[in-house]
Amino acid sequence: MSSLGPTFGAAFIGLVVSAIMYGLTLLQTFHYYRTYTRDPRLIKWWVGILWAADTLQLVLCTWAVYWYLVANFGNRTNLGIPHWSIELQTDASTTVGIGVQLYFARRVYQLSKNKPLTGAIIFFAVVHFALGAYFTAYSFIHKTFASYRNLIWVSCVGLGSAATADILIAGSLCYFLRKNRTGFARTDALITTLMAYSINTGLLTSIIATTATILYAAMPNNLVWISVFWMLGKSYINSFLAMLNSRDNLREIVQPKDGSIVQLSHIRDTVARESYAAKNVYTYPMDATKTLPPPLEVTVEMATEQRTDYVPSMGSSTDKADLA
Repeated sequence: MSSLGPTFGAAFIGLVVSAIMYGLTLLQTFHYYRTYTRDPRLIKWWVGILWAADTLQLVLCTWAVYWYLVANFGNRTNLGIPHWSIELQTDASTTVGIGVQLYFARRVYQLSKNKPLTGAIIFFAVVHFALGAYFTAYSFIHKTFASYRNLIWVSCVGLGSAATADILIAGSLCYFLRKNRTGFARTDALITTLMAYSINTGLLTSIIATTATILYAAMPNNLVWISVFWMLGKSYINSFLAMLNSRDNLREIVQPKDGSIVQLSHIRDTVARESYAAKNVYTYPMDATKTLPPPLEVTVEMATEQRTDYVPSMGSSTDKADLA
């Protein structure tokens, strides 16, 4: 191992940034369980499992940095030995990654009904997860950081697969959402917002995965790459929770509170007078002094209020709002 700066100094910086991102995860998880109480139990369990895996990864990363920098302070011999916690954190991160990618793969299939496309997304997600498990197993067998140089291909293929899955998800959602434009302002605004969410989600995670891959391939003898990799799982779960928690805001685009009552008063007078004149033009042909009764005015008010925490299908504009 090289000096502490590019090794555990970089890992410490990655830990601090990951802890900040975990604070956002906690906030979004709390908001989800408090707001969407009527979501299906499966989705609630899905959120809980991903949160637990993300929490476990942060605990493992924290323990690893503590073990190297505090418990073994001054013991440079142990700096070249991977601690079990730094080995296991890879599996926790890839668990979060595959969980989020499978969720979005399901959304892509609901929107497109395209089995080959969905299968490709699932394939790359599974490759990412499987190679993460291989990385962990190899680390337990070869007890030196120097052996990590033999895993460059694992990192490149695994993280490259994760980035490919993210790009496919973002591109597919944008393409099929764009095809569902209706020409109505509110619905199109909703679709545009969903497209922006999809692009931001796939772009962020793919950039982080690609950056970690490049750093690992270029500098396999230090831990700069791992400081970026530790942020990947946090990016996945935060993008996932952001999509879930945005559903109420998306519904406001389609059904704003100030537009829930539609009044037809702007046409009622014209329609009423024209209708009355047409029916009574010959009723009083010679009686100019006869006072006509005031025209009948009809006011129509329609109030619609709909709130659905989760809609499993994708058949309507409300379903598109639930794409999040």
